[in-house]
Amino acid sequence: MKAWRTMESFVDAGKVRGLGISNCYDFDTFKTLYEMAIHKPKVLQNRLYAESNFDTELRKFCKESGIWYQSFWTLTANRAALALPEVEELAKAKELTPQTYMFAFLMSLGYVTPLSGTTRKAHMLQDVAVMERIQGGEVFFESEEELRKMAQLLGFPDL
Repeated sequence: MKAWRTMESFVDAGKVRGLGISNCYDFDTFKTLYEMAIHKPKVLQNRLYAESNFDTELRKFCKESGIWYQSFWTLTANRAALALPEVEELAKAKELTPQTYMFAFLMSLGYVTPLSGTTRKAHMLQDVAVMERIQGGEVFFESEEELRKMAQLLGFPDL
């Protein structure tokens, strides 16, 4: 909390607009920080992978509290699921790669922003293109049922 208070002083001084935290996988720790913070975290940035149960409890808290959940290691950690024929078929139907379909899925949840860690220009252009399509109003998931289908394929316990 001492470090958080120091960062809050920068918000108070107008030098920083908002605070976030990364690599915080323990729900009780994050909730305690949130409860004690004067300036609540605006972002939680974590790896999104099965071994952490896809941060289900943390993501739910973020969604309920108006905190952006920012995923990293998103594609690398989910290679097996993205290689499933069902995911490839769903992505192709939307004119996306499985990877950009994953990004569209996360962005369609409304509180998740996936970070792209690619070093390849072509992949970055694809990532930006799907983001621009969503920002332009394109809807990739027409219903909660479609979102849940993708969640199930990925192994997400809950949206």
